[in-house]
Amino acid sequence: MKTLSDLFVPIKDGDMVEPVFFGGDRLTDERVNGAQCAMKNENSPTERLEGFISKIEDFHRLMNFLEAIHKLTYDTGSGRDPCTMYYYRNLLNARNVKGHVKNSYRPYKQLFYTVLDALCIVHFLNHFHLADLDSEIPFPDNFMQMTNEDKIDWLNETCRTILKGEFFDNEDDIFSSLRKILEDPNHEENYWVSCRQNQRFHCHFCDRNYACVGSLKAHEERVHNYIARVQKKTQSKEQRKLKDYISMLFKLILIHRNLDEAVDMGDGERSTRSAKYELPIYHKTGKTKYTIGSIHLTALVSGLLSPQQTERLIANRFVNVQGGANNNIALDEYLEMLNRDSKIACRGHQTKESILKHSKEYPLLVEMTKHVEKISSASVRKGFHHLPSYTADVQLVLKDLLERNAVQSEEEIKCKNLIAERNPFDKCASKLSTMIQRHNPTSPYCRLKDPHV
Repeated sequence: MKTLSDLFVPIKDGDMVEPVFFGGDRLTDERVNGAQCAMKNENSPTERLEGFISKIEDFHRLMNFLEAIHKLTYDTGSGRDPCTMYYYRNLLNARNVKGHVKNSYRPYKQLFYTVLDALCIVHFLNHFHLADLDSEIPFPDNFMQMTNEDKIDWLNETCRTILKGEFFDNEDDIFSSLRKILEDPNHEENYWVSCRQNQRFHCHFCDRNYACVGSLKAHEERVHNYIARVQKKTQSKEQRKLKDYISMLFKLILIHRNLDEAVDMGDGERSTRSAKYELPIYHKTGKTKYTIGSIHLTALVSGLLSPQQTERLIANRFVNVQGGANNNIALDEYLEMLNRDSKIACRGHQTKESILKHSKEYPLLVEMTKHVEKISSASVRKGFHHLPSYTADVQLVLKDLLERNAVQSEEEIKCKNLIAERNPFDKCASKLSTMIQRHNPTSPYCRLKDPHV
């Protein structure tokens, strides 16, 4: 960290001009903060390593959010449950979808997006009460005379109506119940954190106050005989219906798709805002590190940084290496590509000097190969398997969903490892308030957990 500070942090007359952002996955973010906490008693900002503001990047967020969705909706024991993700993996013969998501991210994403596109078409057909794709769509009478903008407005309004039916119950959105719990200081989930004032935890029964919540718990238990109720996780006896599983799957994949397309379009505001939607799902599936990362990212763009730094954090999250619109990739994905290419180029070279030498040669070799193939009119490579038709896969899934009427099916899901909750955010509140209070940072640096909570 000290070496990187000397190399990249702008210094003028011995003073730091401004901090720069240090991106990576959650482990990198954690280590940077640990190093800053280890040096926080030094005299100058440079010595305290405050030349860097660490952040988590979007490619690792995408991968970990898909892992969380996979944990809720995918299980190899569900092959006999129609319309589940593993069932469609077998139906499409997607043999590259196997193992951990982090080792097969793109095949898993392709499978989930195939099912999502089929579900979008099912909702579109149901909206117009159509039986299949061959049915005639009831366009407005003057549709052909409408301007392109009016046609798009009609389509957007149709999509808005469909999404409102899934993401809103009357006037309440799917996050309303969770939001009410977090905002209610009298709710039992907020019992220990709502009594904090001026960095002290005040007793609910007397005038005593403590620096640490553990001391308050011990005091109330010993003096006031108050014992907090511990909610035991019990297996739900309610029938887990297929329509609830399908509805949950549709919502979760759309949220992932929202972040994915925000990266493609270079939309930093939508990307950082998505962390609020990911946070409860990370917490629900036990992905603690990315729960903390979502809390930190939301805090950084919600007032912890100066307006100029906030704008830089939001805007500088992507790189476009091939040109054209909507061809952006996350910075950490670009770095992963460079790491992969460097490892291939340096294979067999063991010393530091040899590795550095050949890694500098690699970009030149790539360009040279391109020119040689172009000059010599080299034929297209042969021997590669043809990729399956994405359109055909979507149509196959769509046909199955329509035949089984999965969106409205009362059929029970037998696999016990799958979650079937129409609103995936309903049961995310347990200990979430405490988690947010414990990890809500007060500074852009040293953002480790609050030891008092």
